[in-house]
Amino acid sequence: MRIIVFGPTGGTGRQLVAQALAARHDVTAFTRHPGAIEARPRLTVVAGDTRDAIAVERAVAAHDAVLCALGGRPWRRHEQVCSSAMQVIAQSMAKLGVGRVVAISTFGAGDTRPHVGWLARALLFGLVLRSEVADKEAMEQVLSAADLEWAVVRVGLLTDGPARGAYRAADDGSIRGMGRIARADVAAFMLDQLVDDSWLRRRPVVMY
Repeated sequence: MRIIVFGPTGGTGRQLVAQALAARHDVTAFTRHPGAIEARPRLTVVAGDTRDAIAVERAVAAHDAVLCALGGRPWRRHEQVCSSAMQVIAQSMAKLGVGRVVAISTFGAGDTRPHVGWLARALLFGLVLRSEVADKEAMEQVLSAADLEWAVVRVGLLTDGPARGAYRAADDGSIRGMGRIARADVAAFMLDQLVDDSWLRRRPVVMY
C-alpha cells in the first residue's frame, strides 16, 4: 500500500513511519522539516506545509491512504493546526479519489469530555490544552462532513514505552478516566484501520 503520513516527525508520526515501512508499505513523509527524517528504503520525504494546498495535493496524489499524526502545541494557541490542515488534506483526497484517512485526536474531545474525570476536565482540557482540544474537535468535524472513509483515534496520555499489543478500544462510553497509551500501540492501531472497516466513520478511544 502507498501511504502518506502527515506529522511524521512527532513521536506517533515516527512510529507510523517505522511500522508502515516494517510492514513493507511504500511511505511518503510530508513535513516542514525534511532534515529530521533519515533516509530509508521505501521512504520518500516531501518538504511542504499543510497550508499550501497545491503542495498537499501533489503529495497526496498516487497514494492509497492518509495517516494524520499532526498535533498542536500549547504555545501555538489559536493556530488551528490540525483542523486547517485536515481541511486541505480532505479536499485533496476528495479531488484525487484517495478514500481512506486515519487521524489521531484526543480522549476528552467531543462526547468523551465528561468521561475524563473532573481534574482533567477542569485543568487539562479547561485550561492547559483548551485550544488544542478545540482544534482536534474542529478537525473531527471536518472529517465528519467529508465524503471519505475516515476513522478518528482518540487517545489517552501518550508515552514512549514499548508496544504491549493489548489495549482497550471503544466508543460506547465504557472507557473512563484519563489513562495512558504508548505511541507504538497507537501507531499499530492506526495502521490496522487502513484495512479494517470495524471503526470506519467512528471515533474509538484507545487506552490501556
